[in-house]
Amino acid sequence: MNRIILSLLSVTFALLIGGDLKAQQDPYTTHYAFNRMAYNPAVAGSLKRFCVTALSHYQYLGYEDRTLEFYPDPNNPSSIPPAEKNVGPKTQMFTFSAPITQYGGLGIGFINDKLGYENATHVKLDAAGIIPLRSGARLSLGFEMNMLQKGLNGAKLKPLAPNDPNIPTLPVSDRHYVFGAGVYYIDPMVNSVSTRNLWISASVLNLNSPQFVFGGGTVFHTPVKHIYVSGGIDMLDFMGKPDLIFHPSVMFKYNTVFQADMTALVEYQRKLWGGVAYRTTADAFSIMLGYSGFKGPLAGLRIGYSYDLNMTKVFTVSTGTHEIQLNYCFEIVIPPTPKINIITPPFMHRDSD
Repeated sequence: MNRIILSLLSVTFALLIGGDLKAQQDPYTTHYAFNRMAYNPAVAGSLKRFCVTALSHYQYLGYEDRTLEFYPDPNNPSSIPPAEKNVGPKTQMFTFSAPITQYGGLGIGFINDKLGYENATHVKLDAAGIIPLRSGARLSLGFEMNMLQKGLNGAKLKPLAPNDPNIPTLPVSDRHYVFGAGVYYIDPMVNSVSTRNLWISASVLNLNSPQFVFGGGTVFHTPVKHIYVSGGIDMLDFMGKPDLIFHPSVMFKYNTVFQADMTALVEYQRKLWGGVAYRTTADAFSIMLGYSGFKGPLAGLRIGYSYDLNMTKVFTVSTGTHEIQLNYCFEIVIPPTPKINIITPPFMHRDSD
C-alpha cells in the first residue's frame, strides 16, 4: 500500500510541475512543519480538527539601507538622508483550517510579506478532497485560489536613480488571482509501534504566473512557479527513552534554485521541545524551542520560537532572524438533539350534576 501511495504522489507531483521556473519570491519559514497549509492547500481539513496558525518572521533584524550614503543623489550630492532602518524581510501569516466532512476540508489564509520596498498581500482560499485509506491514513488533493496584491514604494526607490523615468515616484500596486494545487498524505500509525504520524506533502504554487504592472506600464513583475516537497515523522521512545519523541522533517523547494530545509526536534513528555535546523542556499543555522504542555481548554495550543543565525557576511550587519509560531487545534462537538417525551394525561371526564 505504501508503494502505491508513493507512486500516486510521484505521478501527481510530476503532472503539477509543468512549465519553466525562475526565481524565489514566496516567503519561507523555519516552522514549515507546523505551518503546512501555507505551502499546500491539500492540508486543509486533514487533521479532522479546527486549526488556527499564526506566525511572525523577522529576517535580518537591524539591516539598514545605506545605498544613498555611498551613491548620493547626483543632483544634490551634499544631502545624504539617514539610513532606512530594518529593511530586511518581514512576514506575518495567519491560517484557519476546518474539516467539512470526512471527505473534505476548507481553509483560509492571510499572508503579509515585505521585502525591502516591495509588499505582497495574499488572501488564500483552499479546498481539499480527502480519500480515507486503511488504518486511518488519508490522501488529500487540494486547490488554492490566491488573491495576490503586490506593491512597490516608488518614493523610496526614486532617490536611487532620480533621472530614470521608468521608476515610479509614488507607491504603486497591482492585483491578480494566482492558483496552486497540491497532494498530501498522512498516516497516523505507519504500521509500527515506534513511529507515528508520517506525512508527505507536494505542491506547486503560482501556477498561472500573471504579470503585475507598476508605474504606468514601465515596471513589471511576474510571480513564478514554486515547488514544495516536504515530509516528516514522529519517532517514539527516542534513544530508548519513553519520555522522548524525535520529530525529523525536511522541505525541498525549487524554482531556478534548489533549497533544502532540514529540521531535527526532540520533544520531552509531550510538553517541551527543542532542536536545530539548517537551510541551504540562504546558509542559515537555526535554534528552535517550544512548549505544548497546556491543559484544559488550551490543550491543543503549541508555541514555538526560532532564531536563525545567518552564516554569511549579512550577519555582520544584522542581529539574525527571529520567528514566533502559534498553533491551536480544537474540536467542536455538537451535542445530540435531546429527546423530548410528551406524556399525555388520561382524559378526565366528570359527570355534570
